[in-house]
Amino acid sequence: MSTKNVSLKAIAAKLNVSINTVSHALRDMDDISQPLKVLIRKTAIEMGYMPNHVAQMMKKDERPVVGIYVEEFTNLYFDIFNDELVKVFRERNEYNMVFLFSKKFDVDIIKQCVLQRVDLILTSAECDESTAEFAKLNDVKIVFVGSATHPLESADIVQIDNDFGCRLAARYLYNYHSGSRYAYVGIGEDFCRDRYNIFCDELLNLGETCKATYFDIRSEDIHKLYSMIQNGCRNIFFFNDMTAYEALHKLDALVVNVRKLYPDLHLVGFDGLCEMIYGLRQITTVKIDFSAFAEAVYGVIVARLTQPDHPARRVVLPVTIHQRRE
Repeated sequence: MSTKNVSLKAIAAKLNVSINTVSHALRDMDDISQPLKVLIRKTAIEMGYMPNHVAQMMKKDERPVVGIYVEEFTNLYFDIFNDELVKVFRERNEYNMVFLFSKKFDVDIIKQCVLQRVDLILTSAECDESTAEFAKLNDVKIVFVGSATHPLESADIVQIDNDFGCRLAARYLYNYHSGSRYAYVGIGEDFCRDRYNIFCDELLNLGETCKATYFDIRSEDIHKLYSMIQNGCRNIFFFNDMTAYEALHKLDALVVNVRKLYPDLHLVGFDGLCEMIYGLRQITTVKIDFSAFAEAVYGVIVARLTQPDHPARRVVLPVTIHQRRE
């Protein structure tokens, strides 16, 4: 990839500021006001400026580095995905990989990328415009992965078919199990609400009398969910598998083996974790093919690093229903 030889002096001259001011703004130092930082960064991008240390890591004899953003290590969904992705990286042996840990995906993460000579960062978290701009300025590509729709139009996105998965869960419960009362167990986040709305929409398409009640497991007492089950709500869709396991654990603390006590209780999770991790309780779930997911993500990474000026790519992966084994 060719880059323009634009100096800090040229940027400073165009904006009538000192070279030191430009340097501090591009390094996000606190002695420069935010409006001036934005102006200098935009001007630098427009002029084609690229820091020397970034240009140096593009030498042909060095392999590109891909950074994996990790917010926590307690999410089985991303643990499985990352494990599958590492397998692909090892098999192909084309790129180096590093993990970048932080509680927030922001400018500081991009700074880590620059310091560790990262060409592309993979993330499930959204980022604001200033973070995206800082990444662009330092030529750090961003690829979003996961289930949510990310608003950054300039970045590649690889996601599972969230809409179809929610509708698949609704159809499964409606077609194979009796009853017109449904519940959705979520955790209160916006994306969690999105799944609830899709689930409700599909239930209404299937039957006008169908109704889904929202239960927030993070803020409401588990006795409320148990009361709903006692009063005839036997079809429950969960935001994801971890939410389902959390609910089962809490319900079983109230009564021994709630599924045995209510054999007509039907639960549907989302992710298919029990098919990937031995020992997890079997539940019916919207299943993701994590191996295919990792392969698709790797393909987008290759395409972005070899064709950096190509328009943003959108890849949506199919999902299926996994019925629990007794």
